[in-house]
Amino acid sequence: MRSLKRTSLMGVTAALLLGATVTGASARTAPWDKSGIKDWAAVPAPGAEPKWKAPRAQHFTLKNGLRVVVIENHRLPVVAFELVVNHAGSAADPAGKAGLASFTADLLDEGTGDLGALAISERLDQLGAEAGFATSTEAAWASLSSLQRTLDDSFDLWARMITEPAFAEAEVKRVHADRMTSLALRRDRPREIASLLLQGALVGADSAYGHPGAGYAADLGKLGAADARAFYLARWTPANAILVVAGDITRKQLVPRLTRLAAWKGASATEATQAAAPTPVSAGPRLLVVDRPGAEQTDLRMGLAVFPRTDPRYAKFEVLRTILGDGFTSRLVQRLREQLGYTYGISARVDWRRAPSPFTIASALVSPKTIEGMGEITAIVDALGATAVPADELDKAKLNIVRAFPQQFETNEGIASAYAELAIFGLPDSWFASYVAAVRKVTAKDVQELAAALLPVGGMKVALVGDLKLLRPGLGKLGLGDAVEFDADGLAPLKLK
Repeated sequence: MRSLKRTSLMGVTAALLLGATVTGASARTAPWDKSGIKDWAAVPAPGAEPKWKAPRAQHFTLKNGLRVVVIENHRLPVVAFELVVNHAGSAADPAGKAGLASFTADLLDEGTGDLGALAISERLDQLGAEAGFATSTEAAWASLSSLQRTLDDSFDLWARMITEPAFAEAEVKRVHADRMTSLALRRDRPREIASLLLQGALVGADSAYGHPGAGYAADLGKLGAADARAFYLARWTPANAILVVAGDITRKQLVPRLTRLAAWKGASATEATQAAAPTPVSAGPRLLVVDRPGAEQTDLRMGLAVFPRTDPRYAKFEVLRTILGDGFTSRLVQRLREQLGYTYGISARVDWRRAPSPFTIASALVSPKTIEGMGEITAIVDALGATAVPADELDKAKLNIVRAFPQQFETNEGIASAYAELAIFGLPDSWFASYVAAVRKVTAKDVQELAAALLPVGGMKVALVGDLKLLRPGLGKLGLGDAVEFDADGLAPLKLK
């Protein structure tokens, strides 16, 4: 009966709609006609580009040196926090202790006071809040997202984790064992191995910027609670930290809640210094390989070091990168995926740093077509420096950047992250508006000159993880010199027979 009734109602609805389309008076009152579109078969002309402005930020500094940035956004009763601690990222790992910065950050939500990891997790769930800790090369983060109505308890718990971590031995051993297991399984993640090889080749595998953030098993195996506690005391300091707050809160409402962070003490800014910026390695082998017998795909990473994040050419390079390998319409994706079917995806990206930043073309190419695919990539990169980008392609890339840019400000978490990035690199709030304006001004000549100057394929280094039995006959055709083969972990060169 219910099915019959539903069918009957659908039939009546269809009849009513049909009547609306064939009756002049009814057609004029149909909901879809309110759009003003007269010909639904014609593609409508694009409307005016919407105007966008970055949200306004308020700045102040606490007596202990902690800088605070507040961005009000009262659309939803939610508040997001990002605490950025400069000089506490993987580049600050002491010699012989690769992975210590990441290990330390991983321990901060594992206990504070009489609360262990499970108790903290349960309490956050009860409050409807989320907290996390992480590191990049340059900095460490602590993040919190909280409902406005539970903000007092959520923020106090989060502040306790930041200022009073327990480093309890049992929790440290558990986290340490998990991370050691992950490092032991690294060889089963070929993309990670390829990235590790290229990063080490660009700036030196043992340098501050060349080792993986998670570290090496040989180093991490020697670390414990005392090492993490010492790193925390030296690097997690309010003198080098910036707290970004975005959401349903005002500066007046925030200040009374900062008591615990205001009492936070730590090393001075001069003591918590960053490692020296590395010099990109130009000498050494250009082709580094790891044998993965039977692999159906070859994981490829090729690239070089470009300029730091604060370089004035940043906007021009982002247009170049978008044309080359950012998005479905980029040249690399269209050629290697859509036309040739050599890969499911390929990208050109930069891990932006204060130091010269690694530019990487990354893909997993179907094994029998790896050599041909690399030749295609080389031709595409070379063409950017040899020939001017057509006007329509240039305009499309610039519009993709400009019109997608406001999306990162759609949520409080996005707003906080955007301003946190400014904090890491010491950029002013006005950067958002100046970046959009700079992108609009980029010319085809700018792109061509930058590609020719910064992306010489002859200067790129290449890391491959794949079936060498299949690849070896074609490697000599690439003009990259002799291949240096590494072990399955990508750590030690092998003696070739």
